[in-house]
Amino acid sequence: MWLVSYRALYRVWRPQTFSDLVGQEHVTQTLKNALAEGHFSHAYLFSGPRGTGKTSAAKIMAKAVNCANGPAPEPCNECDACRKITEGSLLDVVEIDAASNRGVDEIRDLRDKVKYAPSEVRYKVYIVDEVHMLTAEAFNALLKTLEEPPGHVIFILATTEPHKLPSTIISRCQRFSFRRIGLSHIVARLEHIVQSQGIQAEKSALVSIARAAEGGMRDALSLMDQVLAFGGDQVNDAAVLAVTGSVSRQALVDMLESVSGGDAAGILDQVDQQLAEGMEPERLVQDLIHACRDLLLIRAAPELEEVQNRLAEDPSWQELARQFSPEQLNGVLDTLIQAQQQMKWAAHPRVLLEMVLVRVCRERGSSSEESITGKTVDHDLVKQLQQQVRRLEKQVEELSRRRPAPAEQDAPSRPHASVEVPARGESGTPTRKMVAGMPVQASELAAQSDPARLKTVQQHWPELLAKVKERKITVHAWLIDGDPVAATEEGVLVAFKNTIHRETTEKEANKQLIQQVMEETWGSPNRLVTIMRADWEHLQTAAETSVAISGSGDRNTADAASHSAETDPVQKAVELFGEELVEITD
Repeated sequence: MWLVSYRALYRVWRPQTFSDLVGQEHVTQTLKNALAEGHFSHAYLFSGPRGTGKTSAAKIMAKAVNCANGPAPEPCNECDACRKITEGSLLDVVEIDAASNRGVDEIRDLRDKVKYAPSEVRYKVYIVDEVHMLTAEAFNALLKTLEEPPGHVIFILATTEPHKLPSTIISRCQRFSFRRIGLSHIVARLEHIVQSQGIQAEKSALVSIARAAEGGMRDALSLMDQVLAFGGDQVNDAAVLAVTGSVSRQALVDMLESVSGGDAAGILDQVDQQLAEGMEPERLVQDLIHACRDLLLIRAAPELEEVQNRLAEDPSWQELARQFSPEQLNGVLDTLIQAQQQMKWAAHPRVLLEMVLVRVCRERGSSSEESITGKTVDHDLVKQLQQQVRRLEKQVEELSRRRPAPAEQDAPSRPHASVEVPARGESGTPTRKMVAGMPVQASELAAQSDPARLKTVQQHWPELLAKVKERKITVHAWLIDGDPVAATEEGVLVAFKNTIHRETTEKEANKQLIQQVMEETWGSPNRLVTIMRADWEHLQTAAETSVAISGSGDRNTADAASHSAETDPVQKAVELFGEELVEITD
């Protein structure tokens, strides 16, 4: 008959001292200080999630109070008492499973036995695991003994559900809450174990094991055992995925890229592939939630230790994170978490999963926080624009208050003060001047505009927009708001309806891209000049007013000269008698 000599990793690497307990320093330090001062209690309550070290801490406590060198902050693990407690052969340290010994009769039997003194060590230690499983009658039978036990007895109660314990029990114990062990602590412990065992392990595989353990060291070591059984002496991502049933990292990246691009068809195809390989919808949602959390950490808190140690080394993860804003990731996470809750009662979890992912893709494509390009709105820019609008409103209000009273009907009309009418040059041709606040470049280009060139530009404008869209869709989204209104061989004047579109187009990088496309389209360097549509209309109105005023001024000058000739007597005499016969005297 063969004897099984292999021992599970969680048994081989079970903590034997308080220092070995990982991630529970708030508990171990308190117990060590109490043992060092000899101020330990007669009853303890250890509560917390499974696999976090509650029973291990209870055994270490039993060894520390009964150690030949103690009571001491740490057991020596070399004396007879320590070795027997480790082996489970010391009669004075009793482990009771409350799940199978939950009745009042078992507790009455325990109550009778505590009266007897320990036979080998200083203290009798009763470790009651899953104490919340005791019946109400059993708790009542335990109350008096727990409150005033003999001086040689210590009770250590352990539970994963402390809320099920009567308050009278809790009040009679010193309570210690064990926490879920952090991911970094579990990974560090696993690395120590694989190095000690001579096992080759990938860091990413250990991280996957630690994450699947959900804060339990025992669960992590059990998974490690399974992975070693599957892959031999190597721990890699493929083996971990096969054992845990998780989604591969690349598959998660592909799915989230489909979400980023609003590609509903693509993500449905990827979901179908995962489910065809045996993936459960619930697990797929869970892994997507974890992936979105990682992206949120990268975007919202890149300086965190977890991000620096685990996520900063993956360039694909960093690139994917840049495709989302923190607000968008919050929205995706909220939707996925709700779907995870609904799946518990859904008759068709696959349909629910597909419906949720399609909705996420559509929301990504038409989110109110996105522009028409699907890119995130710059909130800082929005705030600046809001402030600018408020300043402009105040200026308009001040101008309205300062506006002069209307002139009388017989007073000559004058152009508005905010528009400088085009003046006439020496040749009499109107010369366009700028509207108040309008760039000089725009004024000059408008004055030199060639109608034939403008017609050519307008005909090829859709082609230019298409080329810009191929280069950078965001620049196309801003430029599409503008229309060419003037053009020369050297430049094009584009009028915009919205301020934000014009200001974004004027950014150096965007402007250079557009000018490069213009040169490729028309075969010569072209300068891009922008103007607001309202300013362009004012400029056109000013030009028309100038022509009208100039014509009226010429006619008035001729009429005045004619009238002067008719009414001047000297001029009349010269015309009648000739200049030689007319003598002018004062």
